[in-house]
Amino acid sequence: MDWSAIALAAKRANAAYIIDPVQSKAAFEALGDVWNSIYSDSNNQAVMSVDTAGRTHLSISGTRASSLKLADIFDDVSLVPHPVNGGCVTDGVISGMQEVWNWALSVAPSGAVFNVCGHSLGAARTHLTPLFIPAAQIGVLWSFEAPKFANAKYYATYAAELAGMVCVLNGRDSWAAWPWIDPLWQARPQQDHIWLKSSGFATIPASQWPGLGSFADHDIDLVQARCEKIAAGEATPVI
Repeated sequence: MDWSAIALAAKRANAAYIIDPVQSKAAFEALGDVWNSIYSDSNNQAVMSVDTAGRTHLSISGTRASSLKLADIFDDVSLVPHPVNGGCVTDGVISGMQEVWNWALSVAPSGAVFNVCGHSLGAARTHLTPLFIPAAQIGVLWSFEAPKFANAKYYATYAAELAGMVCVLNGRDSWAAWPWIDPLWQARPQQDHIWLKSSGFATIPASQWPGLGSFADHDIDLVQARCEKIAAGEATPVI
């Protein structure tokens, strides 16, 4: 695992929450990126940037509850099934994402490979990447604390496209365990997940993550800090 890249992706996912374009630009430039543009509407936000190696990054915001973006919260709780090619996702997670990708494709160079990251709702929307661009344009995907907003058929259909996605869960994050009781929305990506703990991390099958125990663990600042600590060699794998 490239922990330096994971920690940097966590920083981008955190910075994606910033609504003011001037502050957003400053935050991404502090990471070493060239900030291209920000997309923001009532229930979606994303930032396009380019890193020092010339790679294109799409960073998708999670729920902007602290900024009173109520439509984001409605997207979180909307579990109405929305059929897609090869499976089913929630109506809330896909809401507005076609517009986001229309914008992203209009901003990026033709044929660009997209490296995508997000936290929470933004992480779940990262999982939808194969619906909007072909496999050849999908780079590295980083998912931080994604709730369960796609069904098992979806993940089976796009197993190849999502196989390289880095999936991170933190502690006993109750929001990443959402929805808590719903037989349709229990699926996660098929690859192993990184489980961040206070003392280090473990790599586990998604089915072994206990979940549902702490709302405080659903905190991108905490996730970022733990990823940075591991990247710096200050935390090690634990059982």
